[in-house]
Amino acid sequence: MAERGFARTLGWVHEGSALFHKRLDELGDAAAEGPSLLPGWSRAHVLTHLARNADALVNLLTWARTGVETPMYPNPESRLDDIEQGAHRPASVVLMDFRDADARLLATIDALPAESWESIVRSALGRTIPASEVPWMRTREIWVHLVDLGGGDDTDAFPADLVDALLAEVSATVGAKDDCPAVLLRPTDRDGAEYRLGPDSTKPEVVAAPAAGLCAWLLGRDTAGARAARSSAQAVLPRWL
Repeated sequence: MAERGFARTLGWVHEGSALFHKRLDELGDAAAEGPSLLPGWSRAHVLTHLARNADALVNLLTWARTGVETPMYPNPESRLDDIEQGAHRPASVVLMDFRDADARLLATIDALPAESWESIVRSALGRTIPASEVPWMRTREIWVHLVDLGGGDDTDAFPADLVDALLAEVSATVGAKDDCPAVLLRPTDRDGAEYRLGPDSTKPEVVAAPAAGLCAWLLGRDTAGARAARSSAQAVLPRWL
């Protein structure tokens, strides 16, 4: 994983939230209407998912602050049901829900005592993590789903250091999958940076493209940047998540 300081990660959370709210203001009620870029999900699905994710991360930070176990979600089924049911509410309700939940999370992050960030909590996948990982969890959600909202943003709207952090983490995740081909990602706008995916025993296919486009391709997004990056590749990458 690329070096990413805790303070910088907190910055990404606030920057991502601010840009997301700006895009919602520009789109108006249309921000919660119509399809998203995620197959099978509307924009209302994306916003409801982000609202429930914010609530879930507040749960983890409450656990970190109080020491009382507070899981992200009661169970996987309730998480999916909440998203599906919430996506069918009026657009104004969906938008207000997202704005309120995001504000609660940011306020909880800003108010958490310094010592609580080292408290150990548990993710929805059952991993034990320090609470200091929560801002990174939200960073990924808010920035990647900004693209999924379909408001015209691609990964080239991300801060350059966030692109690098995502490239490092996602290439490690995708590259470790059993069905990942041998690929060497070579960002054309990063001096000397390379990301190796797939088996070491196989000569990799070299794919050179701007870092933001490689990032979008790794994330499995169908954006202009991702299409440009994969257009020169024979390899088909497995899903990130």
